[in-house]
Amino acid sequence: MARTAVLGRLRRLPWVTATARDVVDETARARTITLDVEGWTRHRPGQHVDVRLTAEDGYQAQRSYSIASGPEEDGVKLTIDRIDDGEVSPYLAGALQPGDVF
Repeated sequence: MARTAVLGRLRRLPWVTATARDVVDETARARTITLDVEGWTRHRPGQHVDVRLTAEDGYQAQRSYSIASGPEEDGVKLTIDRIDDGEVSPYLAGALQPGDVF
């Protein structure tokens, strides 16, 4: 059985704010959003991020998305496929506009 080495411990980072810089509709159901993320430095290929949205009444929904941009690119790109009965994707792939903060 192969063994793998883990470089350091996995740790949960604090939640930070993201601002939508750009929105590109890829298809009728999918869009790529470019985010400016507070304190973001770089990421590794294949990394994902957890996105949490909070409604006005305090309800929160959270989903994980793979990062669609390379580590050398400016900003963090996520390509979102809208799930009609979803809690997060309808906002990200439909209602989100440049300048929105979450």
